[in-house]
Amino acid sequence: MHPSLLTVLCLGIASAVAQLDQSLDAQWSQWRATHKKLYSTNEEGWRRAVWEKNLKMIEQHSREYSSGNPSFTMTMNAFGDMTNEEFRQVMNGFKNLRQKKGKYVVRLLQ
Repeated sequence: MHPSLLTVLCLGIASAVAQLDQSLDAQWSQWRATHKKLYSTNEEGWRRAVWEKNLKMIEQHSREYSSGNPSFTMTMNAFGDMTNEEFRQVMNGFKNLRQKKGKYVVRLLQ
């Protein structure tokens, strides 16, 4: 029997939560307070894991920027607890429903 997708996702989330960087506890608390973020007990661990991953990416980018590589800066903001996919869904604001003869039909998200 193969494990279900839900089982695999839960195991992935559980392993991510177990690896949280405790040295970031104060920074996480400050970020949550600044952006008025409240989570259920079940959600907080994986939101924290997403936030840490995004923070590490921003820190790496800043190191590269200091060396003159990228031409733009990055900083943590209110979307720091969102995955790239969640951010695109929230900020994009439309879905392409179908394409007909080169024209797009667009529906705005509510």
